[in-house]
Amino acid sequence: MSVKEKNVEFGDVDKYEYVPPEGGWGYMVCIGLSVIFIAGTAHQPVFGFIYNDFLDELGVGTAAVTLVFGVFQVTLAIAGFSANIALKKLSLRQVGLIGAFIYTLASFLAIFVVSTTQLIITNGFLHGLGMGLLIPVSYTSFNSYFTKKKVLYLSLCKASIGMITMFYPLFIKFTITEYGFRGTLAILCAISAHSIFGALVMHPVKWHMVKQPKPCEKIVLIPPTPAKEDNKDKFDFTKTLPKIDSSENARSVENLYRINRLENPQKGAELLFVSKLSDSRRLSIPVVLIPADGKIDSKFDSSDHVQTVAEFLDLSLLKDLVYVNIIFGLALTFFSDLTFFTLEPLFLDKKHLSKAEIANIIAVGGAMDMSARLFLGVAGQFFRMNSRYMFFCGAFFTALFRFIFIQFSTYTPLLILTGILGSLRSLVHIAQPIVVAEHVPIERYPPAYGLYMLLAGGISLSVGPMIGFVRDYTGSYAIAFNMITMCNLFCVVPWAIEAIAKYRKNKNSTNALKT
Repeated sequence: MSVKEKNVEFGDVDKYEYVPPEGGWGYMVCIGLSVIFIAGTAHQPVFGFIYNDFLDELGVGTAAVTLVFGVFQVTLAIAGFSANIALKKLSLRQVGLIGAFIYTLASFLAIFVVSTTQLIITNGFLHGLGMGLLIPVSYTSFNSYFTKKKVLYLSLCKASIGMITMFYPLFIKFTITEYGFRGTLAILCAISAHSIFGALVMHPVKWHMVKQPKPCEKIVLIPPTPAKEDNKDKFDFTKTLPKIDSSENARSVENLYRINRLENPQKGAELLFVSKLSDSRRLSIPVVLIPADGKIDSKFDSSDHVQTVAEFLDLSLLKDLVYVNIIFGLALTFFSDLTFFTLEPLFLDKKHLSKAEIANIIAVGGAMDMSARLFLGVAGQFFRMNSRYMFFCGAFFTALFRFIFIQFSTYTPLLILTGILGSLRSLVHIAQPIVVAEHVPIERYPPAYGLYMLLAGGISLSVGPMIGFVRDYTGSYAIAFNMITMCNLFCVVPWAIEAIAKYRKNKNSTNALKT
């Protein structure tokens, strides 16, 4: 640390600081985020609609759809978690462009697929790899440009994505009719190429920072001045301080300053300026002191590679049973949601509905999803909503209405129920990335979300093909959809048990205080 940096920390603090613009180029980042997700995910709900005839020709059935989807989710999870490593060497735009080129290449190769293996490689592995790199880049860029208006602008982004997704079934129906299966894939490849534009606009936020006065907290330390220097009982300021072990690997900010003052005493009062941290950004881990010469004590090094890997992945999070309960519930419900809407077109086709009716049903589901997302985003500006309650309600009522959904086989009831399920879907999708953030400190969010992504990928690869096998073996979509719905219940029931246990614990604590 240079002398200048020390002065900034302990005295000569600048009156101004550079902060995210809360707009400006951030609006372009919002557009880029929307373009990336439209190019990469808007076609997923109609995947079965696009490839239904192709899979029937191959005679592979539903298992191929769930297997492709499972490979996509696993690759997405691993690539998303590995993106953090890539970002240590490359910039956000570089990692994003790599992901965009991989995704576009996969879409181009998908035009020529003639087997299930090729479909798994292109739509499963390569698409997952590309989106796995693009998603963390998009969210990291967005979060770096906005601090106070995240909910509003993220809701607008998701609403735009939902709006395009709503019209996608009608668009795909038109392209298949006019240009055929291969022509539709070529058009999707051209749309995928727009992800390159989305990655290009992810400028480093330091290029667009805004200068504003820097808020500071002033702490005045005034040591008492003894009346006489030769007084044997004079007050020793250093003796009044608690003993501090300066050999500790991790020290708090307060201790670091006090140690510095004890080792380098100066006369008179001293001022310590500490930049304010908002409640949502306060650190829960100690600050590590790095010497000015850059040398670090040897005991910071570890020869235990297993421990190093565990610390790098922050596997200590798994000791938190509430966190484990959260990520299992999130992963199972999110898998259930995506799998249901992927298989729904195939289910509707088996009910002998026309392609126009199927497209209308899927479009209504997308419209209700988009409308509910926009409504929740606006409502979030006026009311504080607990994200975990939102997710719980979405998982519970989705399970309920899915049980009702499979009881019908005619157009109108399926249209209405798909609209209801689409609106409930917004609760799951909006709350999902926030639930983890509200449970763990902000500095532990990346590894916490990364572990969730790995778990979600593992569930997709293991449970997904199993559901597809059961569907093909029994020939019943009702059994498959009931299995998908059970995934929701594996979230609802443990979360309900946790809530009851927490309520009883708080109630007992309150009664103990009263007595």
